[in-house]
Amino acid sequence: RCHLGPRCRFLHDVSEYLAAKPADLGQRCVLFDTFGRCPYGVTCRFGRAHLGHGHQNLVNTALARRWEGKVLVRNGLSKELQQQLRKRKFSFQRAEEFLRGLRAEGAPKPEVLQNSQRSEGAPKCEVLQSSQRAEGAPSIPTLGPLTDEDVTKLRPCEKKKLDIQGKLYLAPLTTCGNLPFRRVCKRFGADVTCGEMAVCTNLLQGQSSEWALLKRHHTEDIFGVQLEGAFPDTMTKCAELLNRTIDVDFVDINVGCPIDLVYKKGGGCALMTRSNKFEQIVRGMNSVLDVPLTVKIRTGVQEKVNLAHKIIPRIREWGAAMVTVRAR
Repeated sequence: RCHLGPRCRFLHDVSEYLAAKPADLGQRCVLFDTFGRCPYGVTCRFGRAHLGHGHQNLVNTALARRWEGKVLVRNGLSKELQQQLRKRKFSFQRAEEFLRGLRAEGAPKPEVLQNSQRSEGAPKCEVLQSSQRAEGAPSIPTLGPLTDEDVTKLRPCEKKKLDIQGKLYLAPLTTCGNLPFRRVCKRFGADVTCGEMAVCTNLLQGQSSEWALLKRHHTEDIFGVQLEGAFPDTMTKCAELLNRTIDVDFVDINVGCPIDLVYKKGGGCALMTRSNKFEQIVRGMNSVLDVPLTVKIRTGVQEKVNLAHKIIPRIREWGAAMVTVRAR
């Protein structure tokens, strides 16, 4: 029973809907033949393949059981995570730690100096605890097994290795390299795939359209995502967010986008001329990621002025695992 009554704009009679529905496009439904179930039911344009008596949606039980529990597409945005991002309740502990050190630039904080002066005559354990509280270090649990996962960072040799030597790498393509396109390329022999360019600020705001660029099909063996940003704080926080919420094999920084909307904000290829910000972004993202960090750059920004040969050695020192270069 519809509570809207005569004000309802939808049909409630299936027979009336099917009478006004356009003719089916074919005799077979690819979803029903593949998964044993079509989620579109009577609205499917191949409905005659899986509609039975009384317009009931048929289910191939034997075929449907093969797909039970299998996740075909990963890296989705849950409602709980979206609410945390929109209400700014998501904790960026590792990113904030790096940003505090970046703001301090190696200088001791006044609170630390004051606490150390006050506790000159106190025992060493009390001095240590006061300095930890001043620096914002995580408190050590006093009950249960003691772990250092939240304190000790992974060394570069302990990070996940990205072995793509001799493999075909499908470069990230904005507005083209979506999930269906990558699936087609996988069938034609692509080994490594990467998602479209995603803007880090939109990801931090929990935009569903931007998170759709991070989706990964189960056939993508080696998959990475590409981020675009102009500032160390947003890029580092976004890297930590993805490191904790999605399944990827590497994260790529877009330093090659020439679009005016991106370039004028200091992102894309404009980062090649902002070496200080570029270094802070690479070091910050590398400090919070447990997977390799790659960078995509151009040979240069201005005509007949190449910068790639000067920047690539420095990018390696900053912590990037691989650099891909595109001509202007």
